[in-house]
Amino acid sequence: MSLPIRYSLRARHELLDILDYIDQNFGRKKTKEIYQRLERAIDLISEAPEMYPESKKRKGLRRYVFSKQTSIYYRVNSDCIEIVSLRPNRKDPKNF
Repeated sequence: MSLPIRYSLRARHELLDILDYIDQNFGRKKTKEIYQRLERAIDLISEAPEMYPESKKRKGLRRYVFSKQTSIYYRVNSDCIEIVSLRPNRKDPKNF
């Protein structure tokens, strides 16, 4: 059974920033392709949230490596899955 997905405000802004960047630099077709891949990744998280590793530094936070550039951080709550952040992998983790 899959759990509903909720996005934090931060994750919503990051998602829009990522899609806007792709649209400006690679075009609408590539943006649509990435968005569809992202939706499939979110579906996988929803269906099997425990499948991806838990953070060693932040209890309850899990990481799905979406691409070599981006990871999806999320929490599994009793009634939903909260997408916390869509974070570039090259950013300094101390600023997270």
